[in-house]
Amino acid sequence: MAVFFLSVFIFITVLATGVWPAFPVESNKMKIEMKKLLPLEVGMFQSEGKDQFYDRKTTFRYMDGAAELYRSYGFKLLMVCRYVKVDHSPIIVELFHMGSSEDAFGIFSYETGEEEVGIGQGSDYGGGLLRFWKGKYFANVFAEREALSMRRDILSIGHPIAGNIKKEGHKPRLIQFLPGEGLSEKSLRYFHLHQVLNHHYFISHQNILHLGEQTKGVLATYLPQETKEKTFLLLVQYPTKKLAETAFHSFVKAYMPEASHFRTIKTENGKWISAQPHDHYILVVFDAPSQGKAEALIEATRNNLEKRLP
Repeated sequence: MAVFFLSVFIFITVLATGVWPAFPVESNKMKIEMKKLLPLEVGMFQSEGKDQFYDRKTTFRYMDGAAELYRSYGFKLLMVCRYVKVDHSPIIVELFHMGSSEDAFGIFSYETGEEEVGIGQGSDYGGGLLRFWKGKYFANVFAEREALSMRRDILSIGHPIAGNIKKEGHKPRLIQFLPGEGLSEKSLRYFHLHQVLNHHYFISHQNILHLGEQTKGVLATYLPQETKEKTFLLLVQYPTKKLAETAFHSFVKAYMPEASHFRTIKTENGKWISAQPHDHYILVVFDAPSQGKAEALIEATRNNLEKRLP
C-alpha cells in the first residue's frame, strides 16, 4: 500500500511540475561520494569525523545571506569538514556539489584575481583562503582563525581533495564564442541571475535583461594594448529565440532608448555601448573607447556564434 501511494505521489508531482522529485536516496548517494573525496588525514592534520551536510533548504543555517549566491548557481549539497592538529588552528573545508561543471566554474568565477596555485581545474589563493573547482565540485579551504602562516597547511589539504576528484569538467560553452584578442581570462564571470551580473557590472535594479535560472550569461573584460581601458562584453543565452528577442527589446528600451537602428550609442562618460540580438543570444559591449571598437567586438562575437553553433 505504501508503494502504491508513493507511486501516486510521484505521478501527480510530475504532472503538476514536469519535474521528477528529489528523494533522500539521491542526497545519500551524494553524501557517500563526497565523503570519499575528503581524506581522513593529511600530514599531522586529521579529520574531526563530524562532517556536516547542508542542502538548498538548510544551507542558510550555515552561511546566512551568502547561501543565496550558491543557490543562484543551483548547488545541490554542501559538506563541511574540520581538520585538526595539536596546537594549530583547525582548517575548514567547504565542499560543494554544484550539479554541473559549468556551475562549479561559475561560482569559482564569482571572485578571482588572487594567486593561481595549481589545484583543480582552476584555483585562487589569497588572504588565507583557497578556492578551487574541478568537475562538478567547488571548494573553499581556510583556517578557522585567520593566519597567513597557514598557507602551506591549507594548500596541503586542498591538493589531495582535488586529486580525489577523478573526473574533470568543462567550462561553460559560452566562453568559446568570446573573441580571444585582448581577453582577460581571469576576468571571466559566468552567471544566471541579474543580481550576480550587477555585482560585476551594474546594469539596473530591475531585471531588464529577463535573466533567470534558465538563462546563461558570461561577462568578459577586454584590455586593448593601445588604451589599457577596460571594455566589457556581455553574452547571454536564452532558452528560446523569442525570449531573447523580448529581453533584447526590454534592455534597449530601458538602458539605451535613444539608440538608432544600429543599436550603438555614445554614453555620458564618453564611452560607447553597442547591443545586438542573435538567435537565442544577446550581445552587448559596454565602455568601448570608440564606436568602431564596440561594433567590431560585437561582430567578432556574432561571427564566432555563426561558425561554432551546430
